[in-house]
Amino acid sequence: MKLLRPFILLVSILLFAWLFVSNINLINVATTLNEAEISSDIDKVNKSTDINSLKQFTIEKISYMEAIRNRFTENAMIRVAVISVLIILQVVLYATGGNMFSAKQPRRSH
Repeated sequence: MKLLRPFILLVSILLFAWLFVSNINLINVATTLNEAEISSDIDKVNKSTDINSLKQFTIEKISYMEAIRNRFTENAMIRVAVISVLIILQVVLYATGGNMFSAKQPRRSH
C-alpha cells in the first residue's frame, strides 16, 4: 500500500494533465483566421453562378463538417473514459486514506 497510493496519485495527475492539454486544442485561438476563412467561403457562394459548382462546394463543406463531428465524438469518448478512470482512482485514493507523504509510520499496538 505504501507504493500503491503514490503510483495512483501520479497516474491521476498525468491523466488530469492530458485532459488539460487535449482540451487546450479546442480553444479557438485564431478567431481572425477562422473568420477570414468563413468570409472567403461566403464570397465563393455569393460569386458562384453555376449551380453545379455551388452544389459541389456545399457537399464538400458538409462532408468536412461530418468528419469534424466524428473526430469530436471520438475525442469525447476518450475523455469520458479517462474521466471514469480518474473517478475510480480518486475513490481508491480516498478509500485508502492516510497521509502518504508522512515520514512517520503508524504505531502498532502489541
